[in-house]
Amino acid sequence: MTEEDREQQIRRAREVLSDAGWLFDDFVNAEMRKVLVSQPEERDQREEAYRRARVETEMKAGLESLIETYEADSALVAKRLDRLKKQREHTLSDRPAPQ
Repeated sequence: MTEEDREQQIRRAREVLSDAGWLFDDFVNAEMRKVLVSQPEERDQREEAYRRARVETEMKAGLESLIETYEADSALVAKRLDRLKKQREHTLSDRPAPQ
């Protein structure tokens, strides 16, 4: 995956979470409500609602993790570039002036 592809993926993940993040939560709440109010004989429906809520929670967490990882990687790259720049400046300042 190219850096451009990765940046586009992150933009899309951010858009989904900012525009529809509440939808993930509402869906999970609705499915968990089905689990809580289900009758003992509705075991299959209860398990299916729980599974859907778990999958939806994992999807949202996956998008959040994708963004967090990208931001951490970006910060690390910026820090390394800054350190290299300072090392280069220090090396150049240690050289004697040309005569």
